[in-house]
Amino acid sequence: MPLVMNVRLLNGRYDASDGWREHVEWPPAPSRLFCALVASALTEEERRALMWLEQQAPPQVWASREHTRVRSDGYAVTNTTSGKGGSQSLPGRTTAPRTRVAALPKADEFAFVWPEADPPGQVEKALADLAWKVPYLGRSTSTVAIRVHTSPTRRSEWTTYTPVSLGTPATRELGVPYPGYLDALNRAYEQGSSAWDVRRTIGYTTPNTPRTTVEAPVRGPFGPMLVFAFDEGTVRPSSGELLTFTDKLRDTLMSRIGDNIPGQVSGHTDLGRHHVAFLGLPDVGHRHAHGSLLGLAVALPTDLDPEVSQAVYQALVHNRLTHLNRGYGPISALTYQPEPSSRRTLNPARWTAPARGSRVWVSATPMMLDRFVRPNTDLAAVIARSVVTAGYPSPIHVEVSQAPMTRGAMQRPRRGTYPSGRTRRWVLHARIEFTEPVTGPVLVGSMRYLGLGLFEPWPTAPLRGTTAEHGREREEVVDAVR
Repeated sequence: MPLVMNVRLLNGRYDASDGWREHVEWPPAPSRLFCALVASALTEEERRALMWLEQQAPPQVWASREHTRVRSDGYAVTNTTSGKGGSQSLPGRTTAPRTRVAALPKADEFAFVWPEADPPGQVEKALADLAWKVPYLGRSTSTVAIRVHTSPTRRSEWTTYTPVSLGTPATRELGVPYPGYLDALNRAYEQGSSAWDVRRTIGYTTPNTPRTTVEAPVRGPFGPMLVFAFDEGTVRPSSGELLTFTDKLRDTLMSRIGDNIPGQVSGHTDLGRHHVAFLGLPDVGHRHAHGSLLGLAVALPTDLDPEVSQAVYQALVHNRLTHLNRGYGPISALTYQPEPSSRRTLNPARWTAPARGSRVWVSATPMMLDRFVRPNTDLAAVIARSVVTAGYPSPIHVEVSQAPMTRGAMQRPRRGTYPSGRTRRWVLHARIEFTEPVTGPVLVGSMRYLGLGLFEPWPTAPLRGTTAEHGREREEVVDAVR
């Protein structure tokens, strides 16, 4: 007996992005529905029903293929206060740019269908009662009414999006529930992180999908990124100050943890194990890039011990990091970004390419060679070995340059900013290409745990004979300014 959840958009629009603020999420992801149910669950019976639901295979999504994408840009008042202010109605409060996207589907109703779920009676009732309590899906402006039943009825304007296995044709990647998802969401909430940090996606296909080869990305050695933005209205430091800020961020984390600093934080850990990386996020890679640091980030390795992860979250998120004192100059105010930012540089997806990965990566900060080399050494081969040492696949091509290879990137750190006692070697820029797509963040070379050798994903054509990009239906775009 199938399980069906029909969702009706009360305002005819679905307000949600797919991780980038400029990209609308359509069709809606099953994980989005699950999170909405979790947020409304109050009783133990409802939580048991959700635990049953996460054990089921990913559902089909029945939704209208035709939709209009609507984008609105404006400014929103933040909780940050400033002597100068920025809001005309709330003096002293600052404002920040905000981009919102929404889908206006041809049909204002869609459905999530588990064809072989066969829910027990008490589970079906608990889910039905829970679904009626869900006020919205996506953003709070996207109000919904959800009905749970076991009699699927397909509408003529719906297209069936079906989950597929890796390596088979797909037109979308959607987040889905998985065994243990409820516990993962609870841990993320307790640690002050986002549901995006524990999100998993799979490919979905539609009827008559063109034959394409979908390459499963190779996962890099790092997972979640904790992002801290320099406050709006303040002078952003130049990228040449990178090592000053990342070294101070490292010292601040260790001082907040106190005694018994874990080796994966201090860097004194077992050979072969990755440790926490401290990054500066420069404004690079676009036409008007100026190279300033817009924020800082802490990248957590995928093999990080759970107790170490908890200690990091406790030190930086629960005991909120709000400023950084370099010991000279002005104190830098920081704001933790629990959700993906509208500024691409401050969005973890900007540096990780989480959905599909990227085959080509270009250095956004210069990388330092991890060994001394003689004149006339093949630097491309040296960097290729550094890439493998850092935990990534062996690249098929490496291009080396003494000058930045992406707009806005600094050439080298400012003199006097290198941490004392650290060995200094050649600092170069590089463009690396892999056979298969790789997810980031990509950090290569010496001092990569202090932000040198941070690479950005670079758009590229697919390899000959394959199509790495998933097909997307044509969307009509309506831009509005609030």
